[in-house]
Amino acid sequence: MRRVGRDIAALHILFVLILPSCRCSFAEQSKGTVAAGILRPVVDAQGHVLEASAPEGKTCPVFRLAEESALTREVRRVLENSFAQQVLRLDRYARNLLLREPGRGGEQRLKEPMYLLLSGEEGGFARYGFWIEDPRGGRRMVWAGYVDLVVDEEGVADGNLEEIFSHELGHLILKSLLGDINSGPSPKMHQSMTVTDYPTAFDEGYAEHFQPLVRDATGNAYLQELSKGATPTDLNLLWLSRLDQQMRTDGVKRNLFIHRRALPALALQPDPDRYRLFLDGETSVDFLFDEFKNAQEMMACEGVIATLFYRLVNDERLRNQYRDEAFYRQFLGREVTRAEISKQVSPYENVNLKLFAAMRRVGLESAHARLPLMSRIVNAYARLFPEEADEVYGIFLKTTYGVTASQELGNAFERAVTAGRTGDIAAFRQRASAAFSLLRTTINEVAHGKLPIEANLGPELWVLNSSFKIAPAVWERERTEPLTLNLNTAAEAELMTLPGVDLGIARRIVAERRVRGFYKSLEELRTAGGLSPTLYGSLVGMSTQMEHHKEYLRQ
Repeated sequence: MRRVGRDIAALHILFVLILPSCRCSFAEQSKGTVAAGILRPVVDAQGHVLEASAPEGKTCPVFRLAEESALTREVRRVLENSFAQQVLRLDRYARNLLLREPGRGGEQRLKEPMYLLLSGEEGGFARYGFWIEDPRGGRRMVWAGYVDLVVDEEGVADGNLEEIFSHELGHLILKSLLGDINSGPSPKMHQSMTVTDYPTAFDEGYAEHFQPLVRDATGNAYLQELSKGATPTDLNLLWLSRLDQQMRTDGVKRNLFIHRRALPALALQPDPDRYRLFLDGETSVDFLFDEFKNAQEMMACEGVIATLFYRLVNDERLRNQYRDEAFYRQFLGREVTRAEISKQVSPYENVNLKLFAAMRRVGLESAHARLPLMSRIVNAYARLFPEEADEVYGIFLKTTYGVTASQELGNAFERAVTAGRTGDIAAFRQRASAAFSLLRTTINEVAHGKLPIEANLGPELWVLNSSFKIAPAVWERERTEPLTLNLNTAAEAELMTLPGVDLGIARRIVAERRVRGFYKSLEELRTAGGLSPTLYGSLVGMSTQMEHHKEYLRQ
């Protein structure tokens, strides 16, 4: 037992490479408070929010500044003294960067404060554009972002305000830097554990990475208990959206989302309800720890994107490698001396500003290219800051076990993990050593431009399953949206929604895809999956329909 213990301890040192330390203290903040405007909706006699046409023709809601009250004072206290204040400062930095671009210095929307709407609509939303009504009845059009959030005493007390406000503000930061990225091929409800599409996963994953940061820094007693895992015996915490919210911390910190999920038990029944099976697959948190998602699945999973950002902003080298004065001038909006930089910009802010520069570079190049935004931004970061390329690529590849760059590397780690799970210490040691050696070689090749970080990505193979409708949210019962599937990411339960695909065919498609990493074409899928001419013809038709199908616009 002692010998095995020493071997496992030695291997633990190796696995520290995969799990960098993550800490971000709100006490690191630079000085200065960024204020947020607090709004309430203006409603008619029936309680409906008033709307009015903007000069550009868009219909926008009408708001007013919230009256002073015990609630607004508490809201302001939270926004000024929690991690939400840090995110407000990041938003200001992002807008300062845009103000430095030629021809944008006069854009009033970039100079407006960020706003919080105390909403009556359940949920949290990042929105843009509204009328603001003054007490005398006049109105002013405000082309600015705002967070639409239900806020009450309970939401302040349980930390929901600071956590969800930070999340939604993350969406608005991305909108500033990258433009609109709220549409994609998949109509599926986004969740931390779900595989959707590249733009959806990136947008939501970036916003989600703020939630574990909030919990790392929070002074809220309830959030602190949730972070420790000491949750109350409360069925409400098992409600899907609350479970998803908790996974955005637990799953990110444990790097759970890189793993495939188990086949739902319902699939083993002779004639399962296909929609019930689909829902079971979408909501499952039953991860298979010795099987990794493929590259496309990882880049289309917001939980993976959130994990990557969480690790990037917590990396000590990226945090503490500062740039020259000119770099910070564009974010601070004023001159700054080298001696002042570290006093004005915390290490946490420093890595974020470098990420913002990379995001803006991608946004100017076009944020809608088909490569996933996550890898494009990592590549842009490495080009902008080449002396940090090995570190930023290392974080990306260690977190994903190199799957996006090399199928061989992903397979090597899977073999090591399988040996570890089954207690084969000799095989575990040998396979882990070989896998880490290959990982180091791969990081070096990627950092020196010899291997693309997306070398193992492959093409997306989207099909439109118009005969199978899904609901916009899994708890809704009205099924209105035809399901779209990327055959290079679809799990068995999704594939079984296709006419003519049973469990045997679905398993064969997925098993062969796991060996290859991806299918290059429908023709390769036909051959490798052993598809009948009828099923193959059906998929070709669905692929053609997908070419004319509008992307799904998320609200």
